[in-house]
Amino acid sequence: MKLRPFDYAAVAVSLAIIAGFAVFAYAGRGRRGEVRVEASGTQYVYPLSGERRIPVQGPLGETIVVIRGGKAAVEDSPCPDKLCVHMAAISKPGQWIACLPNKVFVRVSGTAGEQVDDSSY
Repeated sequence: MKLRPFDYAAVAVSLAIIAGFAVFAYAGRGRRGEVRVEASGTQYVYPLSGERRIPVQGPLGETIVVIRGGKAAVEDSPCPDKLCVHMAAISKPGQWIACLPNKVFVRVSGTAGEQVDDSSY
C-alpha cells in the first residue's frame, strides 16, 4: 500500500491539531497564581507576581500582608500570639495563612489545580 499526497496532508493536520491541544493544555502550568485576602466580609485579589505591601483592617487592628518574590506572607499583625507572622510564606495554589484573632485569611489560588500544603508549623 502506497501513501498518497492526501495521506501526508492528513497526518500533518492531525499532528498540528495534537500539538495545538498540547500547548493549550500545558501552557498555563508555569503561570503564577493569585493571592486572595479575606477580612471583614470583603475579599481582595492580588497577583502573586511583583512586590506589594497590603494593610488589611480586622477587628483588632491592621494586619500587614506582603507579596514579594512570588510568595505571600503576613509581616505584622495585632494578634497576641502572632502565629500568622511566624508561618512560612506561601506560593502554591491551596496554601493559606490565617490570623484567627484578627479574622484575616490569606490564600493562594491558581490554575494549576488546588494543592494541599504538606508542611506543618
